Amino acid sequence: MTGRVRIEFGPGDNTVRVGDELYFRFERQGTVSVLRSRCPHRGGPLHLGSVQGEEPAERLHCPWHGSAFPVSRLCAKGVPTVQVHASVVAYPPVAPGTPASTARQIVFAR
Repeated sequence: MTGRVRIEFGPGDNTVRVGDELYFRFERQGTVSVLRSRCPHRGGPLHLGSVQGEEPAERLHCPWHGSAFPVSRLCAKGVPTVQVHASVVAYPPVAPGTPASTARQIVFAR
């Protein structure tokens, strides 16, 4: 059975580990999304990727194999979030009893 856990990102937080999964805070044009960091191609760390192109054709490139994914599609499949000023609350899926913690890390997609 899968549920959801409430995670609050403070102003400096940009990643959250939920069990074995890493999610990252991704901000574009004032809108914050929380995305799973695992590349659908081969599981690469998307939070280390780079964003290329212009709106609406921006693409996030996986650092491992260069696979590119439309930012709009990734954000549409992101974790449900609520943004209130500088704080963002996210609800990633979890198995019951799975630990979750946010972190301030210096690596994330740009």
